[in-house]
Amino acid sequence: MRLRLEWILLFCALHLGAGARQSRNDVSDHVSSASSVSSVSPCAPLDGCDCWQTKVCSSCSLPECGIQHVRSVTALSGGTNRLSEGFAAAYGLEDSAGKRWALKLADQVNDSYQESVLASQLAHRLGVPTPRVLQISLASCPAVFQHEGLKEAVAEFQKQKKQWALLQEFASEGSELPCTANGQPFWVQVGQIAMFDWLTGRNDLFNDLFVGGEMALAENMVHNKDNIVTSPSQAVEIDLGFSTPCCLDDFTQILEELGHKKRIDWVESHILVLMCEGRRGGLGSSTCSSGFGRYGPERPKGWHDEISRIQIERGLAETAVEALTLTGNHGWSYPMSSTLQLLQEKWPLDVAEGNLGNLRAQEDAAIESLDKTPPLMKCCSVDCQYRGRLWIWHHCGQKALKTIPVAQDCNIRLNAVANSVHCTPMCNGHSKVWGEVVESTGNCPA
Repeated sequence: MRLRLEWILLFCALHLGAGARQSRNDVSDHVSSASSVSSVSPCAPLDGCDCWQTKVCSSCSLPECGIQHVRSVTALSGGTNRLSEGFAAAYGLEDSAGKRWALKLADQVNDSYQESVLASQLAHRLGVPTPRVLQISLASCPAVFQHEGLKEAVAEFQKQKKQWALLQEFASEGSELPCTANGQPFWVQVGQIAMFDWLTGRNDLFNDLFVGGEMALAENMVHNKDNIVTSPSQAVEIDLGFSTPCCLDDFTQILEELGHKKRIDWVESHILVLMCEGRRGGLGSSTCSSGFGRYGPERPKGWHDEISRIQIERGLAETAVEALTLTGNHGWSYPMSSTLQLLQEKWPLDVAEGNLGNLRAQEDAAIESLDKTPPLMKCCSVDCQYRGRLWIWHHCGQKALKTIPVAQDCNIRLNAVANSVHCTPMCNGHSKVWGEVVESTGNCPA
């Protein structure tokens, strides 16, 4: 389901980010139970309440609808499961408090959304970024069903004798999702989502991209790319569920390679193809650095060829260790997939923790090496033109203004006065001038 609407939500962290770098040195610090997560979370409690036990809510921090009035309703694009032709797969809502939600009225399994709620509960417990969800009915959340914009859809919903709808926090490219941040870097979150999909059997994000061969890649990408949303600093998975996993040979190879010095080919061929090309304009449209910008403290999603790849692999291992810890504590009350059984067979917990420790050490070493390396620089210049006879524009050179690290933006604003100041001297005194900010690799000429 593709969710495009921009909104602003209050940000709150599921895990406190402070000290996250320190805790990478101790694998045990990263293996936390659901109770330890909830004890530090401003979105606590996570589990144990009635709605959680009955699979009505994915988190006890969202136990009931609480919507008194709906301001607006918008049909959302994307998605394939609808009440019938002519209806949207999901609707975007804004309530009287200004909060945004997504509402699903179709695609129930056995007349409910318990499977979706259960998958979201598991994601919360494993620290995988996903919105909180809540099953609602006409009785439990009447305000949602009373809006004029949903009149026809609700009539069809009732005609089909459906009882449960699914209310989901709205995931947006423009703002952070509350109660979702886990203190991990963006690319670690991407890896966590990828491992979660393997363990739940999800096949419509990364895993099945090459089912049908390379000829099917572009079509698979269209169907899959909107099942992950990127906020300013988060990777957020939406529309969770359980299924039968595909491509077990790929998963077996991942387990054999993960935690070693050689990078995993599957990350390059599946995760990066979808994240850096499919979601950034299509196949061949961009690279990871052009799509997300270069790695740097001011760019949470910035890409570094070595560090970001290690972080994706660390994310895979983080979720694997969390899942093995949960099963080891007899806390796994979820569908048992063949991939989870493979994980238990090939990665005993001590092996998994060792591999995770290796990846953390590799990440720390790569970051430390980067810190000691002088930053790559670029030159910010103004490219000048003047208008001659017959309204023809002529280039007259570039004026170098400043040298900055490549990760930073030039932040040069040009207006009529600035154009004149920079370009009139460059263009031999012409008054009808125009300037454009350009970048070039390396320091500006002396």
